[in-house]
Amino acid sequence: MVTSAAPRAALDIGSNTIRLLVARVTDGSIEPIEDASEFVRLGKGVDASGRLREDRMLAAIAAIRSLVARARSLGTDTVIAIATSAVRDASNRDEFVQRVHDATGITIRILSGDEEARLTYLGAVLGSPVGDGAIICDLGGGSAELIFATSDGMEWAKSLQFGSGRLTEQFIHHDPPEPAELEAVRQHVRRLLSDLPAARATKSILTGGTASHVAYLLGKGGDQVELDAGDLDRDLTLIRTETVDQLVEVHGVRRERAEVLPAGITAAAAIVEYYSTPSVTITQRGIREGAIVDSLQGVGSQT
Repeated sequence: MVTSAAPRAALDIGSNTIRLLVARVTDGSIEPIEDASEFVRLGKGVDASGRLREDRMLAAIAAIRSLVARARSLGTDTVIAIATSAVRDASNRDEFVQRVHDATGITIRILSGDEEARLTYLGAVLGSPVGDGAIICDLGGGSAELIFATSDGMEWAKSLQFGSGRLTEQFIHHDPPEPAELEAVRQHVRRLLSDLPAARATKSILTGGTASHVAYLLGKGGDQVELDAGDLDRDLTLIRTETVDQLVEVHGVRRERAEVLPAGITAAAAIVEYYSTPSVTITQRGIREGAIVDSLQGVGSQT
């Protein structure tokens, strides 16, 4: 990895959250300076209408303006802006990209599903060895990126059309969710996974907002969290029995995140269950770090 003299910033415009990472790259390692996010649900309603809603676009533009200003204040001369499922799937994506550019000067790179998976891989393996074989998953709001990697590198990468927001809109209609609704999420995820190439993994590496909340609800924090055998079961019990209000008031989860967390955690657990991996790691590193690594290799778009 190339060393960068000035801090570099990656802005991940996701279906649920817009996340900023400002970091220095020295001696092949990424040293975070700032990690900030705004939860705006940009992808809300996209699955049904095929369009980004006006109120969600306005919220996203305000968040991007604030986060870019923060990055500039920290001395970065490079902001790598990437957009994923919500923008990728929306018929009015070009309008949104232009409005962001007009408001901030930032040029957004809309990632294909394959590009999103590749950048997720580049970031997630930083500090997380894949050993004999690992399933890496970034479960976002609108899509999930699944990668199978070994010590030889990435074997395959696929983007699937399920994420915590999309699954919530499709299957979850009660608070707390009914068992049949969560089982429908689980079965839907398993059906999509069954179409993927074979993977003999001994480890699952989970990244992204849902993954972070899996650890958070267990009272576990840090750049990397190793889960015990019963940890996912404890989270599943919690989201089956507690309402959105309880997740907010008792556990301090943001309301917008609490609304999509039952579907997200159910999907994450279904992935681990499907691959029967004895080891599960939650990592804070993912697509933003991958975008910075990618840009230093001369591949990514920058502004």
